Amino acid sequence: MELNVDKTATTVAKISFTLPAAELQAELDRGLRSVSRNVRMKGFRPGKVPKRFLEKAYGENLRNEVIGHFIQQAYDRAVKEHELRPMAHPRIQAEALVHGADGSISAAFEVPLRPEFELPPYSGLSIVSELEPVMDQQIEAAIDEFRESQSTPEKAGETGLQERGFFVGDVEFLHEGERAFHREGMRLSVQSVPPGVDAEVFRTALLGSKDGAEHELDMTLPNYIEDEAKRGQPGRCRITVKETFTLVPPPDEKLCALVEVADMDALRQKVREKLSEVAEARENQRVESALLDRVLDATTMTLPEVLVEQQTEARLAQFDQKLQEQGLDEADRKVQLEAQRPTSRAEAERGLKALLVVETLGHKESLLVTQDEIRAEVQRIAARNQAEEKDVIEFYSKEGRGQQLTIELLERKVRKFLREQADIQAPA
Repeated sequence: MELNVDKTATTVAKISFTLPAAELQAELDRGLRSVSRNVRMKGFRPGKVPKRFLEKAYGENLRNEVIGHFIQQAYDRAVKEHELRPMAHPRIQAEALVHGADGSISAAFEVPLRPEFELPPYSGLSIVSELEPVMDQQIEAAIDEFRESQSTPEKAGETGLQERGFFVGDVEFLHEGERAFHREGMRLSVQSVPPGVDAEVFRTALLGSKDGAEHELDMTLPNYIEDEAKRGQPGRCRITVKETFTLVPPPDEKLCALVEVADMDALRQKVREKLSEVAEARENQRVESALLDRVLDATTMTLPEVLVEQQTEARLAQFDQKLQEQGLDEADRKVQLEAQRPTSRAEAERGLKALLVVETLGHKESLLVTQDEIRAEVQRIAARNQAEEKDVIEFYSKEGRGQQLTIELLERKVRKFLREQADIQAPA
């Protein structure tokens, strides 16, 4: 195999190779002999199947495997012999191969290289803390929220629907007297405003409603109704109230029993501790993000254009999917996609830059991700999503996500390292 590597560009290596016909055929013949020893074909003894039958049955797949092997060999040789530092593995399309008249095969491809760059000073960065003490009002608000979450429903009776209550009823959307949408037995409150209905009109109409009440309100028919021609048209929303309920909060004694504390003072102390933990975690995250941003802003590098474009197009594809889900036609999507392109490109550049900085800083400080840490993270992800661990492993094993989990864990370590090494000053 003839191999050429052009490294004149700093961010990409241009690799080309030519595979002589004889070398290709020799490898194909070896493959056919291997197949012949194992194949079972009617009418022939094992190992005695004629070559022309083997070529007809297995030739195309075998040829693709052999060519793929030589492409990988060319890539591996180029990386080793020229000490390349690839940032991504190239994907060679079949149409990129050139088949010579003499039976030879040649191809040229580009390998994006990791840019050379220097990390700026990152240890001992100064930053002012924004952590504030937990206030009594926050504690009481949290207790009130907890109390409300533990409330039990009781029939509203003659009091009717109240702000803190809910009702079970039917919802209909009407267009010129005909039903365009219908749902029965829905649980709703005065905050559960159907799309296209004025929120204050809905709230005013429903407050005080008793069992059996019916309301019709003006609306604009939403985009999710089945008949596309009626979407966005004026209509009527009919609400039939079947049963109304009020939410009765538990007494203090029950609240204390639920969290296993002796009294309300102990409950307040426990809530204070929990709110302090949450506030500290939130502040740590803010500090880490600010410190990492400062390191990224101070780092200069030239990124491989091919990777920037790939990441940009991937972000635009996700954005386009959201636009399609919103019902935008192709012309409107095209306008918004072009307007979004500069933002997507900036995000792509930032993401690639962050990846390189995190990997480099992690290597320099020996912030290694262990297999035990990966296993523990897989277990946490599985528990959080109520999934099997094998399903999480399968997800990260597909579509190039193999290193994603490791990078995520490494970034956490780098962020924590920056915070622990920082000079965090108390607020003035």
